[in-house]
Amino acid sequence: MLPLHDDEVGHGRRFFSLKDKTSLALRSFPEAFSDSRCVGSSHGWLVLLDKDSAPYLLDPLRGGRVLRLPPVDTFSCVLQVFRSDDDDGEGRVSAAFYETIHLGCWRTATLLPLLTLRDCLVSKAVLSASPHDDDKGKSCWVVAIFGSESKLAFCGSRDFGGGGAWADLTGNCGPYSDVTFYDGTLFALRNNGFVEVWDFNRDRPIKILEIKSSFPRKSAEAARALRNVCFTNTYLVEAAGELLLLVRFAGYCVNGHGVPVEEDYLLTEEDTHPLVCPYRTLYFHVYVLDMNGEEWVGLDSIGHRAVFVGGSHSRSVSARDFPEVEANSVYFTDDNWDPVATDVLYGGHDMGVYNLQSGKMKEICELGSDKIEPPPFWVFPSDHR
Repeated sequence: MLPLHDDEVGHGRRFFSLKDKTSLALRSFPEAFSDSRCVGSSHGWLVLLDKDSAPYLLDPLRGGRVLRLPPVDTFSCVLQVFRSDDDDGEGRVSAAFYETIHLGCWRTATLLPLLTLRDCLVSKAVLSASPHDDDKGKSCWVVAIFGSESKLAFCGSRDFGGGGAWADLTGNCGPYSDVTFYDGTLFALRNNGFVEVWDFNRDRPIKILEIKSSFPRKSAEAARALRNVCFTNTYLVEAAGELLLLVRFAGYCVNGHGVPVEEDYLLTEEDTHPLVCPYRTLYFHVYVLDMNGEEWVGLDSIGHRAVFVGGSHSRSVSARDFPEVEANSVYFTDDNWDPVATDVLYGGHDMGVYNLQSGKMKEICELGSDKIEPPPFWVFPSDHR
């Protein structure tokens, strides 16, 4: 899913097909979502926050069906949302109190405009199933990583329609870097490499297992050695019944030879502004979880599978079933949100295909390194079958 071209009129997005290597027809969205922020793509649905931070589910491929999720002020970190008549005389929601943690020992309330709250409240949201599956007796749950502490909140299909509330997953420790659903079970990755397992096949979720798998030493040492020029993101992916951990290494500034450099390297006495040399993904480390030994085991290959990561629900597919994808590869989109919001030159651009065997990168489609806003997201039409 990509933004519209400059010459395209309307409210919606366009889609690039990996199979046909072409852009598909424009899909129209309701006008209310023209300035929305996408925080998840899961089971063919988008999780959106509108300009007033109200969360919704949107089906972008089948008529734009919309489902309203519980209101933003039911997140435990949002103390109060209030209205002001000073904006446009129509009493639009204008600001919110957002609770933050400082030094881990006391709380303070920060007053934020709702657009700012929208951009920092939810980092990722995933679904357990398509809401369409409710008709088949399969409950749909939404789980979000939220707040400055990266905690977990959930709601169920009975909460859709604007009623109900977001509830914290009780007893969770966090902070969390990724979550994924498999067959009604939620796997939640903590920053230290531990994995929590939650059973959602019941009226209310319950934690059934905690796997104390330390963060892989190889990736931790590489991150420390490259901390001045690189940053990392982590992803949890179910692949053929196994759980994979992907560690993504990206350079803050990468020169024309694909080598990460410090920003000072790009400055000259005549020009104190750095050249446009945007961040780029360099490579991935891949691990499989040994549940018995409670450890992450390094992998050099994922065989015939391809993995898709980014701001969307991380997932894998078989190249045998989908020959248009490249086996033993990682397809990635840009989920480095800060530059998208603050930098006018670039952001949203960091996407491509990384082959685990060759260690080489290639483009998905020719979009260049200019700013892409809103950032691309994976959407899987096969989820509608």
